[in-house]
Amino acid sequence: MTDVVSGNGPRWTGAPAGVPVLYYEDLEEGHEKWGGEIVVEREAIIAHAREFDPWPFHTDEEAAKESVFGGLVASGGYTINLWFKLGHQLLNDFGEVWALMGGVELKIRFVRGVKPRDRLRFMRRVSGKRPSSKPGRGVIYIHSAIVDQESGEPVMTNDEVALIARRI
Repeated sequence: MTDVVSGNGPRWTGAPAGVPVLYYEDLEEGHEKWGGEIVVEREAIIAHAREFDPWPFHTDEEAAKESVFGGLVASGGYTINLWFKLGHQLLNDFGEVWALMGGVELKIRFVRGVKPRDRLRFMRRVSGKRPSSKPGRGVIYIHSAIVDQESGEPVMTNDEVALIARRI
């Protein structure tokens, strides 16, 4: 890991020029940020499932009607990909880049299937933090969710433990 600066933080953070990087000391419990939206496309659900998770309720609308879901739903892998995409959009497009060094633990919960035309939005909140036993690092606890904008309910949640750089 080098400390070559891009914008206001190390290059390894991916921070665009001029976007400040938030470190362990900058984030307090309760810090919450909402990102942009995405409308889920039927074709994207099917294309992803055909390659990675070809169950009929992910690839065939008629067969999906007979499933427990009652219609076409995205695979869990596609939903996780949306979580990553929207998370990076939050960090890069909404001017908040964290000096994350890597995930330690993820606890993902699929609340309901993601359907075509769902309008989803990403939320990330600091749920706790503590110093790391290693210098230059902190441990941060993050709760994030992909929220259906129609119902206001999450379709997926994640509770994460991650390492984050300290300024010290």
